[in-house]
Amino acid sequence: MKTKIDATDVRIVEELRKNARITMKELGARVFLTGQAVRNRVERLEDMGVLRRYTVNVDCPVFGYKVHAVIRAQPGAGGADALKACCRKEGRRTIHCYRTTGDNLYFLDMYFQDMVALEAFLAELEPWCAYELHVVIREAEDLAG
Repeated sequence: MKTKIDATDVRIVEELRKNARITMKELGARVFLTGQAVRNRVERLEDMGVLRRYTVNVDCPVFGYKVHAVIRAQPGAGGADALKACCRKEGRRTIHCYRTTGDNLYFLDMYFQDMVALEAFLAELEPWCAYELHVVIREAEDLAG
């Protein structure tokens, strides 16, 4: 089984990043392979773990989550469970939660229905975590890959 990634694999991944719903026939045409050949490569990339978690990116503001925040949280003793419970409550949407290196650090990418919901979240968090809040003004698309 081939385990190295070549230029064609890279092009397949790039095309799937643009449109993960593309048909195998159309994807094959874009990378100069047959539909079956590209399907085999996609399956191999999945088996290798290169492609995983096909997801839907929901436009949270359309669903009423208008405040986007990135929060650096550092839970104290027993605070990690409280942090998880706070993130799961109604009125907030956790997009990503990263446990990072450092002294028990988490980075949360979250949406809230409004500033009142954000403030309620921070009030719940305060007894358990030190935090640093950053409200997102807009996505810097020119930096995003």
